[in-house]
Amino acid sequence: MPIAEAPKLAKWPFLLGDALVLASVGTLIWKETGHWTFADTALTCGLVAFGAVVAILPFLREHSAAVKLWEQTNLAEAAQQLDQLVTIANQISAATTHWQSVQETAAKTASLADETGRRIAAEAKGLTEFFQRADSQEKAASRLELEKLRRNEAEFLQILVHLLDHVYALFQASIRSGQPQLTHQIGQFRSACLDTVRRLGIVPHEARPGEMFDPRAHQTPDGQEPAAGSVIAATIACGYTYQGQPVRRILVALAKEGGPEPVAALGETAAADAPVTEESPAVALPPESEQPT
Repeated sequence: MPIAEAPKLAKWPFLLGDALVLASVGTLIWKETGHWTFADTALTCGLVAFGAVVAILPFLREHSAAVKLWEQTNLAEAAQQLDQLVTIANQISAATTHWQSVQETAAKTASLADETGRRIAAEAKGLTEFFQRADSQEKAASRLELEKLRRNEAEFLQILVHLLDHVYALFQASIRSGQPQLTHQIGQFRSACLDTVRRLGIVPHEARPGEMFDPRAHQTPDGQEPAAGSVIAATIACGYTYQGQPVRRILVALAKEGGPEPVAALGETAAADAPVTEESPAVALPPESEQPT
């Protein structure tokens, strides 16, 4: 435990010695009756000075001890503050080292994050390109399949229409044969065929004799458009629509000025070879709807 103040020095011995010296000086002065010599004066002054020194010596000692104690206390505090400064300096050095380590770690993390971002961007770009290529290939394959389906559908419709044309020609031939039983049987066969194709969406259309020729719904075997006001004499081949879309216009024979054109030969040949066109509607539709799908 540190001492707060310097130890006290006993002053009474020094004061007693000073008193004895001064008493001795007084005794010398009192006993001296003659003339004072230089030696007597010097001895008296020396004794007085010695007594004064003896009197002030303890105070000087206390002052010196107090000064040394103050110096030691200040030195201890200074040393303690220096130790604190050293501790703070070490802490600052450690914090600086730690900060440098954190900064290096942050720099490495930022570099790794940047590299990871570039990799992710590259992967995303590659994935996007892959999906685009896959989508393009899938669309191309879908278009190809759709075109195949459309071609197959068109060929299927063409085959059905030709079969129905042959059935219609056969039915017309049975009518011209004049045999009701044969006409009835072939009519039932034709009705069964029409019922079957109606389930697929194919609907036949037949013109009536005496109707006015309509280029939007009718066509002639030679493909030429007749004069306005022409009258239909007979139906050579039915027209058809598929799911509401036109497939072929009605193939008709026109009446001549001298009378209706004979259609016996047409019923047997032209009806069987009637073209399945994709340019004109089979029913009366606006001109822009003439292209079938």
